[in-house]
Amino acid sequence: MKKTKIVLLSAVLLLSAAQSSFARHAPTQPNTYDGFAAGARSMAMGSAGAGVISNESVFYNAAGLSYMTGTHAEASAVIREQSNASPSEVALVDPSGQGLTSAIMIKDAGGIMWQSLSNNSISVINPDGSWYKTDTFINAITVAAGQKSDNGYSMGLNMTYLYGKIGTSSIDSLNQPYANVASGNGFTFDFSFIYPVAGNIYAGVNLQNIAGFMFWDDYNAEQLPFAVRAGLAYMLQGFTLALDYNKHYYRFGDLNGETFNLGIEEYFNQYICIRGGIITDQDFSSENMTYTYGFGFRMKGYELAFAGQQFKVNDQSSLKYMLTFSASVY
Repeated sequence: MKKTKIVLLSAVLLLSAAQSSFARHAPTQPNTYDGFAAGARSMAMGSAGAGVISNESVFYNAAGLSYMTGTHAEASAVIREQSNASPSEVALVDPSGQGLTSAIMIKDAGGIMWQSLSNNSISVINPDGSWYKTDTFINAITVAAGQKSDNGYSMGLNMTYLYGKIGTSSIDSLNQPYANVASGNGFTFDFSFIYPVAGNIYAGVNLQNIAGFMFWDDYNAEQLPFAVRAGLAYMLQGFTLALDYNKHYYRFGDLNGETFNLGIEEYFNQYICIRGGIITDQDFSSENMTYTYGFGFRMKGYELAFAGQQFKVNDQSSLKYMLTFSASVY
């Protein structure tokens, strides 16, 4: 098993250590540009958000911003990540890392978001003494807006600027060192819809990375994977139930890009709520399910939210915790 993991990781990082005169594929992963849950509320609700009207609509479905009023701000950070798997194995599954992950500002039907897409280090040490290491840091700045139509549905648009760095280093079996730092800039945009199916039921669709590219100074340009997120949400006062179908069409690798996301939120009173959710693949197998949970405490326009996520990396138990602080003025 260990030998298999070493071979897989070596294959992922091999290009980063190759010293060739022609352009190469950047040493990124298929899911490098996916991003993580925009905040603790959505993380605790299984990252379901295509039909939910919230601050995190900037990420999940910009058309939802057409229902927003007032000014809202929030910041989120992954405060802890722990796993029985190695850090490199975790980074391959979840490249977003720890620390500040997003910051959102919304004014009525428009918003802006900063998000950390990738913040990780992947390394391999081979039996012959050679080793490879890749450090990836990629961030995104998104401007989003929603607009209601006369026919009842709303449309949304996300325009995102990408920037980042990739550092690679290695020593081969002949003890020859190699190191390189590459910078990149890019862009992408999403187009989305949301429709009030019934009084408190909303259906949303977000077409992500319709045209998305990252341009590296030492590697070939990358085209971001196209993705479709569709969802339903039932929202009534302090209760929310959300279901999403999410499909990423990865351009390389063998990652499963298809998930179902289910989340629920219940406010016991005007101050305290609990949240829970699951993320599963099309097989709905318990071995591959991710379980999420959390709570929120709200008072006079301020909210502190906590979320936890339990998942497996190579059959090893893993946990991730997030905090979000938000403020709203209506």
